[in-house]
Amino acid sequence: MNLFVIIAALVACNVDVVVSRKRFKNTSCLSGDGRKYRGTVSTSWTGRRCLNWSNSKQRMTPSNGLGYHSYCRNPDQSLMPWCFVRREKKIVKEICNIPKCAAPPAKPTPPREDTERTCGERVEQRRNKIVGGSFTTIEAQPWIAAIFLKSERFLCGGSLISPNWVVTAAHCFSESFMKIDKKDLSVFLGKNAINDTDTDKEQSFDVEKIIVHPQYSDSNYDNDIALLKIKSKSGGRAVKTNSVRTVCLPPLHTSLPAGFTCNVAGFGKETQESWQFSQLLKQADVTLISRAECNSKSQYDNVITDNMLCARSPDWSTDACEGDSGGPLVCEMSGRMFLFGVVSWGEGCAKTDKPGVYTRVTNYNRWIAAQTGLEEYTEGRMYPIK
Repeated sequence: MNLFVIIAALVACNVDVVVSRKRFKNTSCLSGDGRKYRGTVSTSWTGRRCLNWSNSKQRMTPSNGLGYHSYCRNPDQSLMPWCFVRREKKIVKEICNIPKCAAPPAKPTPPREDTERTCGERVEQRRNKIVGGSFTTIEAQPWIAAIFLKSERFLCGGSLISPNWVVTAAHCFSESFMKIDKKDLSVFLGKNAINDTDTDKEQSFDVEKIIVHPQYSDSNYDNDIALLKIKSKSGGRAVKTNSVRTVCLPPLHTSLPAGFTCNVAGFGKETQESWQFSQLLKQADVTLISRAECNSKSQYDNVITDNMLCARSPDWSTDACEGDSGGPLVCEMSGRMFLFGVVSWGEGCAKTDKPGVYTRVTNYNRWIAAQTGLEEYTEGRMYPIK
């Protein structure tokens, strides 16, 4: 009997070990927001050495992975692992570049459900490379909104942030350009081509309300952001499919480092000299650059405000162009796509030393929340507006 008890105990211990190993599998790579990451990367995205956590005010517990070390961690539910670094004479927080874990097989999406439940998810599709970017399918950018005048003329792009709200650019509705009434507009989601209709994928909407930022400046495109409240012919709102999904809004004042790769998409012109917009949806990868670089004399010579951010391709070969206005600049964090920029302006298209300029969305979380009644993103969490 005693021998049986001993064997049973050993088996139980062995099971515990197996379960424990399974529980912490893949924690040396990035999965989700990296809260379970326990790897040994100890430099920030910019290459600076991480400082030892013992010198910080963060509470060190086994559950958050902190201790007497300088490895990147995510102890506060940020978007991804980070650490403290010394930048000049200041100690600041910088995110880390952690290798991603292998993605599990994608689960099939239920036919239709409310888009509020998830954000930033996409179904990747094969891309066909062309000069200046790549043709893509709407499943790779399912938050893209195509805004048309009722005359069936394409006007601007936009991004779906909730089942009945689209973020776009204020200059699309500027009075100096033309006087546009909400009755003049139609919004399409799930659209692959601006000159074709796919009833199996598309959802169409009227515009119930246009809200242009009250401090938008037509002279320098500062505060170039607007909101459209949309509703279907029957009064309904957008529903989730493979071709229609919401994009995530990043937390208030979150900033990404220069060199971070993001993605811009739209139906804009394929070259500056083109006579017409691209008939098919296109996307391109661009790299964020610092405000100081963008404001240099060789680029935009101090006209970039704190409400703007700049991005370009390393060889200046890809860029947003006319017709992409209002569309999304999205960046991947924690396995989801976040709307960090709205296509705003630029000198030419893919012109050397003239990067694309985007509205910095994280400066407008509270304004968006106040106008829409949606929850506000602050410090990586969501809080209801009182």
